[in-house]
Amino acid sequence: KQDDYSIRIYKPLIEAQITVADSDYKTAVNKGFMLLFKYITGANTVNEKISMTAPVLTEQKSQNIEMTAPVLINGDNNSWTIAFVLPDNYTIESAPKPTNKDIKLIEKPQTKMAIIKFSGFMNKSKIDENTTELIKWVKDNNLEMVGEPMAAGYNPPWTIPFLRTNEVMVAVK
Repeated sequence: KQDDYSIRIYKPLIEAQITVADSDYKTAVNKGFMLLFKYITGANTVNEKISMTAPVLTEQKSQNIEMTAPVLINGDNNSWTIAFVLPDNYTIESAPKPTNKDIKLIEKPQTKMAIIKFSGFMNKSKIDENTTELIKWVKDNNLEMVGEPMAAGYNPPWTIPFLRTNEVMVAVK
């Protein structure tokens, strides 16, 4: 840990994720969040309620780039992937299958992440600003990125902005 930066090892996990085509961050995240919220509150093949976990993850993706290669760009042809991390007790086999065909369950391996923490509202400009700072810190510390940055939000929408915890993170070797 160094100031607002840290390196963490995340154990393997399961994400429920959906990609929403919209150039506006807030609109896309709100729509994706609600669709994922429906999934964890019973819109799945066994009508099972799943505990809400933190963080909610977002990645900006170009529609012309594969899901595994997101890019952070401005423009009209963008889409955003929003993901909920499922509780530890689920495996890819045991997690309830979504009834919405656009929600995918993804198994993520153990990952080493470089992270910058920030407070306030999470919006595209704050994500871009902190992404730039994180990439600089990663390079300054001779780390090698092995993925694209993603944003993570930890608080409900009614949390006072200066008390919010947000992060931008990127996988590193």
